[in-house]
Amino acid sequence: MNSGNDFTKHIHVKNIIRLLSILLMVFFFVPSFMVSCAGYGNIKISAFKAMTGIKIEGESVTDPKVICIIMLLLPIAMLALWCLKSVLKDKIAAIASGSCAVVDFIFWIALCVGVNKEATDNYCTAKVTAGFIFNILFILAIVVLDLLIIINVLQAEKPLIRQKMMNGYQGMPQQNMYGNVPPQQGQFQGQPMQPQQQGQFQSQPVQPQQPVQPQQPTQPVCSKCGAPLVAGNKFCTKCGNPVA
Repeated sequence: MNSGNDFTKHIHVKNIIRLLSILLMVFFFVPSFMVSCAGYGNIKISAFKAMTGIKIEGESVTDPKVICIIMLLLPIAMLALWCLKSVLKDKIAAIASGSCAVVDFIFWIALCVGVNKEATDNYCTAKVTAGFIFNILFILAIVVLDLLIIINVLQAEKPLIRQKMMNGYQGMPQQNMYGNVPPQQGQFQGQPMQPQQQGQFQSQPVQPQQPVQPQQPTQPVCSKCGAPLVAGNKFCTKCGNPVA
């Protein structure tokens, strides 16, 4: 159960840029252009082949392209930048890596234009292959990721999937362990008011309170016969019992 979570923890932006840099080095040796010449058929040309010079049946057709050497060194430089974790800060590495990716993109476009021009001069036709398209996509992905790191949208050391989830849930109320949404600041935290059932009165009339009647003082009675005593008399008027 934890293997999937452990895998996502390693999907950092930094690791993704490293992987893309390695793919750029691999696709440097993959054919990126297809040149069709009459009598020679289709000729597959990679950046590595253009760097060493194109030969047809042992005869050199084009001179070696020095620009292709730089196109191989740029992905190596991007990989090295993101491997120096303790030396460079993330923003500095992102700026340097993004700059290398932009230069690499310009060189790939220049190589494409040069191959088409030389093919036309030799009465041939050239077209790009999937290798060229993948190279361009890898470079653009590195530029976008570096830009997001520079503007603090992503962090190079944190998992990419978790950052997207956190960005997606920002502004939404968080639930507690019971699945309830806690009250917001300034919101009443007491019990929610229950909806009134159909037919129930919405308000009950307030009954006026009855005034409290003062208690009347009890009249003393004779302890012997129970007859009421007259205030001030020392003896009961009925039985003559002395009043205590």
